[in-house]
Amino acid sequence: MRELTGDESAVSIPLGFTLTFSITILVLVITLTSFYSMMGQAEQTVMRDEFEIHGSDIASRITAIDTTVGIAKEAGSGIERISYRLSLPDRIAGEEYSIEFSNITNEIMIMSEERAETRVKVPYSAEDTRVTPTVLYSSKGEFLMVYNPINNTIDIS
Repeated sequence: MRELTGDESAVSIPLGFTLTFSITILVLVITLTSFYSMMGQAEQTVMRDEFEIHGSDIASRITAIDTTVGIAKEAGSGIERISYRLSLPDRIAGEEYSIEFSNITNEIMIMSEERAETRVKVPYSAEDTRVTPTVLYSSKGEFLMVYNPINNTIDIS
């Protein structure tokens, strides 16, 4: 009779296959998890960059209206109407977003789905006017910035 406790010839191939297969699956899972994590970070970076670009554009338009009003006041004239049409994308990196204007901090806050990672604050300058606090949602796409001479405010809708 053969001694079975010392015979390892039948165990090495299935054991080797099982170990190799397990290690391969583990490496694949780690690689895919890392890939999806990097994709999420890249998406957030793209969103923040786009938010900064659009926020800076809006801030420059607010400053242009405010400067025009200031120059007109110094010259002793009045302004009936100043308006800018804002065309913003409905989605950035596949996500809708909101734009919040604060005249307390003089900042425009842009964020997607209230995620802190995508929140961008862009300051604006308005010395002669006030910006009416409001929240805009990107799904509208087209917005209008209008100077209201009665209240001396910049209304955005």
